[in-house]
Amino acid sequence: MRSVVRGVAGLPYPAVRSGWADGDAVVKPTEAPARGLLGGLPAVVGPLLGASVLGALILHLMASLVAQLPAADALGALSVMVGMAVVLVTLLPFALLSFRRAQRAWAATQGFGQETGQGAGRP
Repeated sequence: MRSVVRGVAGLPYPAVRSGWADGDAVVKPTEAPARGLLGGLPAVVGPLLGASVLGALILHLMASLVAQLPAADALGALSVMVGMAVVLVTLLPFALLSFRRAQRAWAATQGFGQETGQGAGRP
C-alpha cells in the first residue's frame, strides 16, 4: 500500500511526515523564501487588496440599502436595517482579518530589515 501512496503517475512522491515505521524524514525546502522589502511585498499587498475590495463591497451594499430607505414604509425600513446588520456581520470580520494579516506581514518585513541591519537609516 505504501508504494501506491508514494508513487503518483510513476513519479516518486516524497514523504511529508516523520515518524513513519521506516523512519522517513520530513522534506525541507532547499531555498528560503525571498525576504526583504520586495520579498515580503506580495505578502502585504495581497491582504491589503482583499481588505480594500471587501471594504468597497461593504460600502456599495450599504449605499444601495440606504438608497432604498426613503421609499420604504416602517417594515421596509426595519428590513433595510436588518440587511445592513447582516452585511456588516458577514463581511466586516473578513475585512478585519485581511487587514490584520497585512499588518502582520508588514511588521515581519520591517522586523527582517532591523534584524539583518538593513533599512533606511533607522536606529
